[in-house]
Amino acid sequence: MAEVKAVFFDFDWTLFDHKTRSFVPSATRAIKAAHGQGVRIFINSARSYYALRELGTFERIDFDGFVVNNGGAAFTKEEILYAKFLPPSLVEDLLRTAKEQKVSYLLVTLKEAYLSSFPDDPNVNSFYAVYYEPRPRPISEYRGEPVLAIQLFMKEEKDPCFIKRVGITFNRFFETAAEITSEPFRKSDGIKALIANTGLANDELAAFGDDTNDIDMFNLVGHGICMGNGVKEAKEKASWVTTSIEEDGIENGLIHLGIIER
Repeated sequence: MAEVKAVFFDFDWTLFDHKTRSFVPSATRAIKAAHGQGVRIFINSARSYYALRELGTFERIDFDGFVVNNGGAAFTKEEILYAKFLPPSLVEDLLRTAKEQKVSYLLVTLKEAYLSSFPDDPNVNSFYAVYYEPRPRPISEYRGEPVLAIQLFMKEEKDPCFIKRVGITFNRFFETAAEITSEPFRKSDGIKALIANTGLANDELAAFGDDTNDIDMFNLVGHGICMGNGVKEAKEKASWVTTSIEEDGIENGLIHLGIIER
């Protein structure tokens, strides 16, 4: 087995346990130990950088690079490798329609998130009652930064007002929420960019995940590790299945890869 020199970590149900709404102590210790051995560590999450930061991720782990918004952007501490921003004219058009339709929305930028909400909007309230997300900044603080994604808080009946526009990908992912991006985002795009940036080979990379959107990572890296609590489809595509998040899955996976010792 080739020496693993960099590892990508999914966030939800891999690094962050939603049952306890907390980070798994053994996982953070193991990742720090791997980092201390000279292995580069990267977050690769469907979450925005804002959400990851506000949940305290970067206070616990000193990542070398970041793939956020499910591959919508990738960057290191020193530089932005790419960011798939929506065209400003399209953002203006979409926000104009949102205002006309009385739809609350969330603007996700490279490192921030801004919420424009109608008072006591039930669509916004129902979303945050289900999804464990840090509350965004108010839209009054937005200063025109490029937008990676627009989240619309609305029911399906209003989808036709937005869905037919050219140059967007429309994804309804919840009863009262849909997301608009410039194209389908893939986690593997971030890995490809970091490979080009670091010069590492695919077989020197490992990735931890638990869901179908992590298969994209598993297919690209030399060592795809699925959590024991992961879905069947992800387990079938992984190189190895570790224990569950609650049973020290990351620690055991890093031991299996020969990066750290028990």
